[in-house]
Amino acid sequence: MLSSFFTKSKPINYIVVALYMGILFGIAHFKKGFVLESGYILLVMLSIFLYVLPMLALNFVALKNNLTNKGTFTILLYAFLTSVLPNSLISFPVLLSNVFVLFALHNILHMRNEKHIKAKILNAAICIGLASLAYFWSIGFILLVFLGILYFDAKNYRNWFIPFIGIGTVYVFANCFTLFFYDSFFRFTAYVDPISFSFQGYLIKEQFFSVGILSICTVFFFSVYLVKFGRKTANTKPILRIVIAYLIVAIGIAIIAPGKNTSELFFMATPLALIGTTYFEMSHHRLAKEINVWVFILIPFIILLF
Repeated sequence: MLSSFFTKSKPINYIVVALYMGILFGIAHFKKGFVLESGYILLVMLSIFLYVLPMLALNFVALKNNLTNKGTFTILLYAFLTSVLPNSLISFPVLLSNVFVLFALHNILHMRNEKHIKAKILNAAICIGLASLAYFWSIGFILLVFLGILYFDAKNYRNWFIPFIGIGTVYVFANCFTLFFYDSFFRFTAYVDPISFSFQGYLIKEQFFSVGILSICTVFFFSVYLVKFGRKTANTKPILRIVIAYLIVAIGIAIIAPGKNTSELFFMATPLALIGTTYFEMSHHRLAKEINVWVFILIPFIILLF
């Protein structure tokens, strides 16, 4: 049974989920229209790498920080939550930005071991800066860096300046790049995206269905997570708060992002996968759990094929 399969953490589990993600990724690009050009094929190959890589990194982050039990429900949920947003699978900037944000999260959560904290703060800030070059409003995740400082080493006042140094470093190197290749400065006005509160793009039938599924999952998973939050140990609560803040920032980005087409919702997948795993780790009747797994596996195909 599939529910028993995903309670384990073996190489075959990662291979199966990666193949599942690859199939859904292929369907999304096929619907868009595949072009047999070397540049486009190279971009697609790089995109699928950027799509699957966070799945592996996410499971490592979850197990390393005791956010979930040993199993692969987290990566299954990640595959489901990302694939119900087909526009994100064909958006290279969003996929690239998401990878850098996840690497930043790893550095932030790793601060709790109280070793090389300044280096981890700088690494996280640089990752967020790089993410913002691909998709500007991912700059909002810099709030997680400050939250990590607050929880793990707030007394050292120097730490509070390091994120600004990290973002500034990225901006300086971006200027170096544009000066070398384009003989012009990296303009701040071209870097910053506008804010939009228009949600008309979500009213299209295909996108409305995706937004509806993600909204239901957010409310349901978050409600279960809050119930379980009080039972967690004091040592793990700062990390859990950072995950909750991750979700809140991702929702905030989706609200203010311009040109809404559901790809901006992609950033919600990582925290929701971590939060939603709590539901699967609860005691369920085996048949109920099996039905849940099959529903999550099949829904993306319904969205992509119909």
